[in-house]
Amino acid sequence: MLNDIPDSLQLQIDQLIISAEDATKVGQPNDALSISNQALELAESQQYPEGMGNALLSKGRALVDLVRFDEAMAVLNQAATLFQENGHALGIARALQGIGTIHHLSGRFLDALEEYHNAFSVFELAGLETQTLGVLGNISLVYKTLGEYFFSIEYARKRLTLAKKHNKDTDILKALDSLGITYFQLSDLETSLEYSNEGLTLAIQSANPEAESEFLFNIGIVYYHLQNFTSALDYAMRSMAIVEQLKLERLLAVKYNFICNIYLKMNNDALALHYAMRALELNTEYGNPLGEADTLHNIASIFEQNGDYATALEYALKSYSFYTSTSVKECESQSLLLIARCKHHLNDPTAIASAKEALAIAKSITSHHLHQSSLELLCLLSSSNGDAASATCYSDELKALSTLLEKEKQRKGAEKILLESQLKKTLQQAQLLIGKANVPLARDLASKSNPIKQQGFVLSATSSPDPQPSSPKTDSIHVQTFGRFAVTINNREITTEAWQRKKSRDIFKILLIHHRNSVTIDELVEYLWANSVTKNLTSTLWNSVSYIRKALEPDIKPHTPSSYIKIIDKSYILDLGTETTIDFVSFKELISASRKEASIDNKITLLEQATALYTGDFLKEDLLDDWASYTRETLKDLYITAVEEMAALHLGQNNTHQAIACARKILGTDMLHENAYCLLFKALIASGNFSELAKSWEHCQIIYKRELLSRPPKTLADLASVL
Repeated sequence: MLNDIPDSLQLQIDQLIISAEDATKVGQPNDALSISNQALELAESQQYPEGMGNALLSKGRALVDLVRFDEAMAVLNQAATLFQENGHALGIARALQGIGTIHHLSGRFLDALEEYHNAFSVFELAGLETQTLGVLGNISLVYKTLGEYFFSIEYARKRLTLAKKHNKDTDILKALDSLGITYFQLSDLETSLEYSNEGLTLAIQSANPEAESEFLFNIGIVYYHLQNFTSALDYAMRSMAIVEQLKLERLLAVKYNFICNIYLKMNNDALALHYAMRALELNTEYGNPLGEADTLHNIASIFEQNGDYATALEYALKSYSFYTSTSVKECESQSLLLIARCKHHLNDPTAIASAKEALAIAKSITSHHLHQSSLELLCLLSSSNGDAASATCYSDELKALSTLLEKEKQRKGAEKILLESQLKKTLQQAQLLIGKANVPLARDLASKSNPIKQQGFVLSATSSPDPQPSSPKTDSIHVQTFGRFAVTINNREITTEAWQRKKSRDIFKILLIHHRNSVTIDELVEYLWANSVTKNLTSTLWNSVSYIRKALEPDIKPHTPSSYIKIIDKSYILDLGTETTIDFVSFKELISASRKEASIDNKITLLEQATALYTGDFLKEDLLDDWASYTRETLKDLYITAVEEMAALHLGQNNTHQAIACARKILGTDMLHENAYCLLFKALIASGNFSELAKSWEHCQIIYKRELLSRPPKTLADLASVL
């Protein structure tokens, strides 16, 4: 970004932006917002684009911390547009990452994932390796939240490797934390503890109390899983104490939820509800739908444990509505099981439907624990309903799963001794490290139990609105690639001017060739800029994709998710939806269907429909572009084979007129096609049209002599010998 402002003013603007960022880091978002506005005003007065963009980024971050998400989204979109206009890759990526964070905090995880992947792609394409560390963590966290644990591990490991390469302690700690949690989710406790121990040691060495709190929390979760609830509570309380000292209220809600879970297991419902209400208050205040869902689920569990199934069901249904809006499948399944149990106690016949839905989700995410719980509940519900056959089926499936889990348990038997040893070592190490912490012990808190009725808690409904499902795109789209290229959306054909650049139209065509399949950014660069001496093509590629988005959806707002183009893991995917006809795709589908058809008449009909779509070469205006040539020749071969098959079928039914027409169609595309001449000659002979046979034979000889300097093959000469 070029500017002609005096160095002193540029320095003043840049210093204001740094001050705003420092204010954000120390938890002073109001100060950060004020300073960012000063920087923005000064940068605008001096027409300093880079300063304007960076000031907008700082302002957006401050607004996010102030939970003013709508304003933050508008500001970050403005920053992204400004950086895009000036070809500033770092600015584009940071703005996209910020937009992803707003989606993430608002519970729109799939939208967040798309924006994070967009940012990661821009960082990588621009060669900004260290800048990818943060967004790698963002991607890993979203995948973990969605239950895609192996994808989460993949991105966390990428971050860990890169952070160690550049000696970035903060990112090393965050990657270790993520890996510890994710391996715990996969029930690999040994690996989870390895990462947590490594992280705890580094956190103490680098004097990072926030990270220290997280690793203590992770170790507490392992104790919880081993049903050592007293030790789990000790670790959770120590972790909470650090967070309270740091005044990180958003993190504090997570600690409260976990402590609530522990007290539930210890049958201390009063304290469980106390911490649940504290968590709900914070999650509602910060607009965290996933946190609200977790807390509402805990409250429902408390009432279930106390036999108040009607109230439990009320909160479970609220929790479920939040989980479905955030796409967290594991939690969604758990919520459905709770709903099914409550309905069962209330004699609601829909209980079994909820349990079946929970089972389907458990199978889809390969969660053995939820799978087992779902089958156990379905056995109970089926028996209660008098459905002995279903109960037997579920029981058999449960036995098979139990056998599988038992084998897995035996495999891990040898690891248990090591695990207990590591836990003991971790406990000793942690007590040495944080022995001075003034935190009540679990046994002290456990003695403060009182019944819920004596506590007088009133459970108020959450004020958050019910999530509204987004309406899917229903545009009618037609794409023509044979003969001429045209894209028509709701009777609006996209003009050459609408594409704005040939490169953008070419990128669309490449993505179209791979419709609903991914094309990597590296592949696009290789296709279109193979001979370019310019290494950094970020701005060109990004602008081209922006032109495509605008051409397809003229009213799309800047940097909002496209309905048709997605970016996943450095790859673009074009999906034009279900109401779309793409001629070459339909062409291939019809031919594929004809091959499965037993009836000759039906087979001919399908082939006729397919070949009618072939009105000329595929993308013939791109004859000089290598990226289209393979598909063009493949489709041409497919067309010739289809017409040849039609000719043979017609000839077999003695429909000589149609067979002759098909043979001539082939020769119109390939004048040296031997089998087409063979079919033509046979059809002419069968029809008794020897005068036309003579003309065709003469023409055949001329073509072979002119094109190949040879005579036609002997098979054709033999057929013509009847003359």
